[in-house]
Amino acid sequence: MKKIKGSLSKPEPFAIIAAAAISLCVLLPLRVYQVTQLIDPETGFFTENNFTVPLFYILCAVVVAGVAAFSFLSEKAGRTRNVVGRSIPTGVAAGLTALAVMFDSVYRVYTFIEMNAAYVESVDFTRMQYLSKSGATALLLQAVFGVLTAFFLWIYTVSCFSKTAKLSGFAVLSVAPVAWAICRIIVRFVRKISFVNISDLLLELFMLVFLITFFMAFAQIVTKVTPEDAAWRLYGCGVPAALLAFLVSVPRLFLIIIGHSDSLVADYGFNICDLALAVFIPLFLYNSACAKKQADK
Repeated sequence: MKKIKGSLSKPEPFAIIAAAAISLCVLLPLRVYQVTQLIDPETGFFTENNFTVPLFYILCAVVVAGVAAFSFLSEKAGRTRNVVGRSIPTGVAAGLTALAVMFDSVYRVYTFIEMNAAYVESVDFTRMQYLSKSGATALLLQAVFGVLTAFFLWIYTVSCFSKTAKLSGFAVLSVAPVAWAICRIIVRFVRKISFVNISDLLLELFMLVFLITFFMAFAQIVTKVTPEDAAWRLYGCGVPAALLAFLVSVPRLFLIIIGHSDSLVADYGFNICDLALAVFIPLFLYNSACAKKQADK
């Protein structure tokens, strides 16, 4: 799709990241306040519908839409082709994210084993039907693709420390993060969902949707499959994914730190993967923008 020409200013990729960081300074305190004061841990529903509820979601929508629009209009963001650039901070963040995803995968396997052991022969459906209906099969697939995602992130980690490392030789593996994020969405929908938990579920679902689109753009650029159509989505979807990951993970971590882990909504606990991705993605985008800038010189 060709970009729409207009009189709007074309923001730098760095400005897009900075704008999201500034908005986070407003959105994160609002979300922490809601999690600690307004959300019932048993249902996940808001106990009081005060002004912060519509304010939070309106601001989220405006920031996400603005970041996507500015990324689409940005000619420099749209020309990003080099996702590899030597960067120690990005490499460290990528390595830690890989460890977080691997840890999460091990935990999902453990959960799958527990669910499999809970199967009772006397029920009206087979073991395979039970595992499918309970979401255990999707959970196992999440673990498998999580291991592949961790492996791919480790390869990217090496590329951050070495200029000779090539990602183009791992085209198939670059799709693993997309499949991992898709499996996470499937797990959420296959399991019984209480729609009153929408305060947590909604943010997670949008975070995962943006993660899928971000990882798809990354895979397209690595494999050189129409990269000119995918480049702007690195910022337009990656920045919102990181922003929402912060809003999902940090308030839950805050509850644990202050000793109120019992206030976490059931099945919506702290996931270290989300926090790791929230740190890694902005560093990755900054590194990619720097790599592009050096390549243009």
